Parts: sequence; structure tokens; C-alpha cells
Amino acid sequence: MPRPSTAIILAAGPGSRLLPDTLHSPKCLTPIAGYPILRYQIAALRHCGVQNIVIVVGYLSRCVREFVDDGVVLVENRDYASTNSSYSLWLARDHIRNGYVHLNSDLLFEPAMLDALLNATEDNAVIVDSEVRPDSDMMKARMDGRRILRMSKRLEKAESEVVGPAKFGPSGADLLLERLAALDAGGERNHWAYGIFGELAQDLGFVGVENPGCFWAEIDTLDDAEDATRRIPQTMQDLAMRWTAVSR
Repeated sequence: MPRPSTAIILAAGPGSRLLPDTLHSPKCLTPIAGYPILRYQIAALRHCGVQNIVIVVGYLSRCVREFVDDGVVLVENRDYASTNSSYSLWLARDHIRNGYVHLNSDLLFEPAMLDALLNATEDNAVIVDSEVRPDSDMMKARMDGRRILRMSKRLEKAESEVVGPAKFGPSGADLLLERLAALDAGGERNHWAYGIFGELAQDLGFVGVENPGCFWAEIDTLDDAEDATRRIPQTMQDLAMRWTAVSR
């Protein structure tokens, strides 16, 4: 399969666990070692050849509009306060159909991790880490070799922790859109996108691509942000600095 050329970043939520930092700025613009999370993400995507970037915004969307360049497409979830990420993804459905890279806006990662995902021969895949932390808030996966059997935050036994990013080929995107359409038709707008991925894992033939030793961090709390600032590689900061086109 050709490498996906489109990425969708879900960034509509308020990030309440990062208050007071998110009082006047959305979670995706939380600074880590001097640069917003979103800048690291866009820099990594463009570095890896993913040029079509779509961001679903909601809370304080004007801040993201002022931050990104004209090459980024914004989709607005006006109901962000009463919906969840599956609905944000549904709003971006026109950008999903040919396959795409899926990103939550609170994930920091080295570009080499994204490259490992994009280079995987399977159409539908997600980055996983074999170091499973039972008390973490990350999704866990039951696996048979590389194949993901089940994904949930509350698995008693798991072989891997689900990190993201994820990618979907055209057939996987069609299956995902079918499920999202059914949820929307039933008025169900409060599902988590990764929960949907877990439900569809076996139908998708979803595989886990092992993190090739790269730094990553999910930024949910102020402690997460402080820890990531201490640990983030200098190479990520250098790449973010070079991608001056990310911000106006």
C-alpha cells in the first residue's frame, strides 16, 4: 500500500486536566521544551512526507486558526463540549476515505516512530509498546503475534500498550466510516475513537507495529508536561525549530 498522504489530528477537547494552562489555550498548544505539542506533530508529519494535514478543532479553535499555516485544513466540532472523539472523526469523514494517519493532539513522538508505522506493509496498523504499564491510562492490546485481537483500557492481561499514531488504508477507512455513520445515525456521539478501533480490530486485520525504541509521551496532566520537557530528545526540538512554516 502507498504511504498515506493525509493525517487527521483530533484536537477539539478542552484538556481540563491541564488547567490552568488550558484556560486560555487549547491542549494541543501546550508548550513542551519551548514548542507547542501541535508544532512537534506537524513537523514530524511533514518530515515523513505526510503533507495533507487536517485538524478537528473545538475548544478555543481561534487559537489553532491563528497558529497553523494556510496549508493546514481545519474542521470545527461546535459540539465539542457534549461529544467525544468519534464524533470529531466523523466530522472529518471527507478526508478519511482514501486512507489516513490518525493522531490525538496530546501525543508527542519521534519522527522515526511515525516512519515505522508508515513503512509497515499492512494497511491498518497502530504503534504499540511491549512495555505495559498496568496503571497507565493508555489503551492495552491482546495480541497474537503482530495481530491485535482486542484493545481496551481495562484488559486484565495484555501483551502491549497502544501508543499511536494509527494508519488506515482505503478498505479500513470504509469499515471505519460505516461504523461512525451508524453511531451518528443513532445519535451516539460520545464514543472514543480508539474504542471504535478496538471494536473493529479483528475485522480491520489491525496489527501492532512495535515502537522502535523512540521517545513518546501522552500529555494529559501538568506532571506529564513537566516530565516530557525533561525527557524530550534535542533532535525533536531541533526539528520543531526548523519547521518555521508551522506557525504564522
